[in-house]
Amino acid sequence: MAQIFHPGINVLAKASIFGAVLLGAVVGLAATAFDHSPYQNQAGIVRNQPIPFSHEHHVSGLGIDCRYCHT
Repeated sequence: MAQIFHPGINVLAKASIFGAVLLGAVVGLAATAFDHSPYQNQAGIVRNQPIPFSHEHHVSGLGIDCRYCHT
């Protein structure tokens, strides 16, 4: 049976498969890095408290240990 494609196409096919796998790995790593970034999980953003909170009232007045809330 005659060959349909030129033998040099095998190199192109292998390079295309390798490139697709490499691109998938890079996209996966970039997505993981973005998902764990401070921008995505909004670390460091100060939130307004819904009600005024006094540590002095809870620690001194009620005798609650700081580790109860801040663990």
